[in-house]
Amino acid sequence: MSVSSLKGRIALGSGGLFFLLYTVAAALVLILDARTNRNQLEVLLYTHAKSLAGYYASTHRLDDPELAAVDKDTPFPVWLRVVRQGKALAWTPGLKDLGTGHREKRDAGHLEIWTPDHGRRLAMVSYGVWNEPGTEVEAFSSLHLLNQRERNLAYALVAAGLLLLPFAALAGRLLAARALAPVDALVASIRALGTDRLDQRLAAPGAVAEIVHLTDEFNRLLARLEESVDTMRRFTADASHELRTPISILRTGLEVTLRKDRTAEEYREVLLENLEEIERIQRIVEALLTLARTQPGDDREIRTESVDLSRLVTGALATIRPLSGERNLTLESAIAPDIHLQGDPDQLRLMVLNLLANAVKFTPSGGSIHLRLETLDGKARLEIRDDGPGIAEEDRPFLFDRFYRSRTTRATRATGSVSGGLGLSLVRWVAERHGGTARLIDTGGRGAGFEVVVPLGGEE
Repeated sequence: MSVSSLKGRIALGSGGLFFLLYTVAAALVLILDARTNRNQLEVLLYTHAKSLAGYYASTHRLDDPELAAVDKDTPFPVWLRVVRQGKALAWTPGLKDLGTGHREKRDAGHLEIWTPDHGRRLAMVSYGVWNEPGTEVEAFSSLHLLNQRERNLAYALVAAGLLLLPFAALAGRLLAARALAPVDALVASIRALGTDRLDQRLAAPGAVAEIVHLTDEFNRLLARLEESVDTMRRFTADASHELRTPISILRTGLEVTLRKDRTAEEYREVLLENLEEIERIQRIVEALLTLARTQPGDDREIRTESVDLSRLVTGALATIRPLSGERNLTLESAIAPDIHLQGDPDQLRLMVLNLLANAVKFTPSGGSIHLRLETLDGKARLEIRDDGPGIAEEDRPFLFDRFYRSRTTRATRATGSVSGGLGLSLVRWVAERHGGTARLIDTGGRGAGFEVVVPLGGEE
């Protein structure tokens, strides 16, 4: 729903609410006015009837001025008559013979409704003459005038309501526009955002607490989105850089080879070199696919099964031995037996191979690599040390970042990396996915050492 349509709905809603409240208020006014008018009429008739009854009781004369003419100074015209034993003795001019009619009998002195044989209903109050039993004074007034006053008030209230209804709707729309102004500004700011402007943040000055809270949450979302987009951009750029080098080597080698005829042995040598570069590209692509499926914040469950970590590490050592043998390296291992945990065997094997390949890569010919697997406080602990050049102090904070190359790596044309620039990033990711940690350990200034600790119970 757009903000404009929301304003329209609020305007309609405010108009409807005003109509409902106005209707209730008008109904109460009409009820109170009708009650007030009837009470006023009852008091008026009672006063006239009592006055004439008192005069007649004291004088026994029918010459009271109230019998001579209708009193025009009162809100309602009042007619009077004196009745003895049902027979009218005198009455105000203009009051027709009411006959017997129909009288809703009530206590004397209270408003009654008199329905004559012919004509409109009348309001009546009777008052007895105290010294002549059977004689009473009756005061009458037309209900038509009373009803007409009530109808006029109702018409006035309806007309006022119809006149005020558009203003109420307009006022509701203006209030809605003012209340939703921060939302309008927020929507405009959101529409102006793009992948090239994710560093901008939204503001909601003067807005209510709910809008401010919404803006804060959206800014947090923008921050996470900015981080993800930046990560994707770096990932794409670094991946392109990683793939560009082996592809350039392949192209250059093929171009040089094709410049002149060569012997079969020379072609074989070129093909073997190219095969190494192709294998390197394949390892990079596989690592990229693995990391692309596991962006930061990915909390999907990993595939778990019971893994014999001792056997898995022993198999990884057997896989890496030919590569270490080519470089005349010594592999020393101390693997505790029967270490089992719940995890993904493929990921755990990739983690161990990356650590071993990293050690082989930077250990000089004739050096040694030490591997230890043990249990400690309900966790499996894997430690791998090498005799390489070690890690420069300025490289340590970034060692597990994707595609990060230390000064030693950049200066060395090492071969055999499982995932060129991605190995340690994969190690940390696999360890954390299994509820563990991966870190660089102190080797006393000789070579590099890495430690991976994973809970035996699986992911925590």
